[in-house]
Amino acid sequence: MKLKYIWVLSAVAIVLMKPCFAQDKTKVEVGEKIYTTYCETCHGENLVNSGQSFDLRKLKVSELPRFENSVQNGKGQMPPWRGVISEKDMDLIWAYIRTKANDR
Repeated sequence: MKLKYIWVLSAVAIVLMKPCFAQDKTKVEVGEKIYTTYCETCHGENLVNSGQSFDLRKLKVSELPRFENSVQNGKGQMPPWRGVISEKDMDLIWAYIRTKANDR
């Protein structure tokens, strides 16, 4: 009986999580498009551009504030994107970057 209960709870959890996975996939896909538009020229197709810019794959999940600050205010040769890239778009770009991160 206990095994059946666990199985039912697992099945329910999978069904309830499916929309979350679909939302995450969509979020990543949209983030990739925004990245391609604004970031790829300097940061490269795969988040790295042979030493010419920061390797975005190195960003750790805890470095979201660093990412947001750099995008909004610029850093080094990177111009500020405040007023161009919205907070929502930054969140979508971040979701895409996290799928390619080295620390996953």
